[in-house]
Amino acid sequence: MTTNTPPASAKFCSECATPLNPNAKFCHNCAAPVEGSVPGAAAPGMWGALRWGVPALAVLALAAVIYARSGATVAAPDGATAMPLGAAGGLGGAKSMDIGSMSPEERADRLFNRVMRLWGEGRADSAAFFAPMAMGAIEALAPLNAHRRYDMGLVALVGGDVKKAAAEADTILARSPNHLLGYVLAARAAEASGSAAKAQQFREKLVAAEKAERAKALPEYTDHDADIKAAAGQAKKPKA
Repeated sequence: MTTNTPPASAKFCSECATPLNPNAKFCHNCAAPVEGSVPGAAAPGMWGALRWGVPALAVLALAAVIYARSGATVAAPDGATAMPLGAAGGLGGAKSMDIGSMSPEERADRLFNRVMRLWGEGRADSAAFFAPMAMGAIEALAPLNAHRRYDMGLVALVGGDVKKAAAEADTILARSPNHLLGYVLAARAAEASGSAAKAQQFREKLVAAEKAERAKALPEYTDHDADIKAAAGQAKKPKA
């Protein structure tokens, strides 16, 4: 019976046991140097470590780069996900972004959205945690227009600062009488302070001014359209 057993003189790779050609200096299977054929080659046993160690180091290096580019994070209470400072606050699926590369306006928008999303989800502690950061980012945009003051007032309410919210509403209405967001914010601040009747008065003023104000097509009326509609709807509810 004929067998395919290699000749006794055949060489085998010390790393993968593949039969080698008589004059081979490197294994044709794993590329390990043949012992004694290449001066200065890695000793048997070390080649396997090099083969697997180099790729492992490359993976670790890549992980370090990804981590470095991911940005700093701020821990949040009550199980809230830690927020990469450049992450979209409330914009699902948005790419993470280094806070240092954001414009002041973008930073303020991201933090405002974050606070309001957490509040809307019923995570009051987490929303209050991020509120001071959002207020600081908005204040950095001074002088503030009516839109930014409204945002500031909403965040102040989330943080429990009702007086601050009421002051922002007063400023909006002092500078832009009948501004719809001024009425919305004033109503919310009054309600938060326990004055339901005063809140209703502000909402009724909003309804009276809505047609003329809507004609101005202010961008903040589009951005906060749901807030305006909600306030108008409450004003039109039959009184108990």
